[in-house]
Amino acid sequence: MPRSHRNPANFAIFLSVVSGLLFTACSRPPDGSRKPGTAKDTAECVDGIGRRIALPRHPSRIVSLAPSVTEVLYLVGSNDRLIGVTTQCDWPEDARQKPKIGSLLNPNYELILASRPDLVIASTAGNDKAAVLKLAALGLPVYVTAPRSVDGIFETTLAIARITDRAAEGERLLAEMKTRLLEIRRRIAGLPPVRAFFITWFDPLLAPGGKTFENDVLGLTNVISISAQSEEFYPRYSLEQVLAQNPEVILTVSHPGKPLPDLRAIPGWKTLEAVKKGRVYLLLDVLQHPSPRFVDAVEDMARRLYPERFR
Repeated sequence: MPRSHRNPANFAIFLSVVSGLLFTACSRPPDGSRKPGTAKDTAECVDGIGRRIALPRHPSRIVSLAPSVTEVLYLVGSNDRLIGVTTQCDWPEDARQKPKIGSLLNPNYELILASRPDLVIASTAGNDKAAVLKLAALGLPVYVTAPRSVDGIFETTLAIARITDRAAEGERLLAEMKTRLLEIRRRIAGLPPVRAFFITWFDPLLAPGGKTFENDVLGLTNVISISAQSEEFYPRYSLEQVLAQNPEVILTVSHPGKPLPDLRAIPGWKTLEAVKKGRVYLLLDVLQHPSPRFVDAVEDMARRLYPERFR
């Protein structure tokens, strides 16, 4: 069964299992082999892409290479040790005031090295693999997260909390996420699925494939994405393909400087049932953030699609 149609009751089972795995992912060396309070007070970990690395047990100078990582750090209370973020890290407002160490795709190696971090956290959701591996090759302790699904977001949240000394806060945050998602599922229980086209980008026209976390997130509100069968991460679509499948709903998020045009005024688009019936929804942009904030977008999407269940 595809992940987007998982039984929501499995959330509780998953949380208990992955929590145990993450607590054993960083193992303490034999007693006496490390001296607490020194640079050698480290733990061996396996990151999200399978790299085995040694990280400090109590990191005090953290650099975030992705907005989703920064969001988790704030939500679990590790932001007091955050000494550098990318130019795309804009939530919460305080993150805008943190020193900038380059952009998501082009981190500034000199600035990062000069800041002397004892932990750098990257993400497969946006960071360039070559740039991340170069930082690791320079001798920096780099932990890479891989939030490629809803389960991956859960795991990433716990992992970041764990490696930044906020394990309890991570567990609390995850429990809150689980409760909110289960409440959404309870409210929309019994409703038929909705066939939708999610526009990742309008020009060129892109949509999320079946292996993306966006596709997984859509499934939490009974949405079946017409692009879910694609093996590509973000396949390019033509208007003809969308017309042939005639989705019930069109979903997208706002992009600064790239607003969605009025589809009612565009030949072809205006003939779609979703457009004619006014079922084109501009959702919260955090739907595309693989951090705990995606739950806000799930709630927003459910209210838009099924207003009768949220009165």
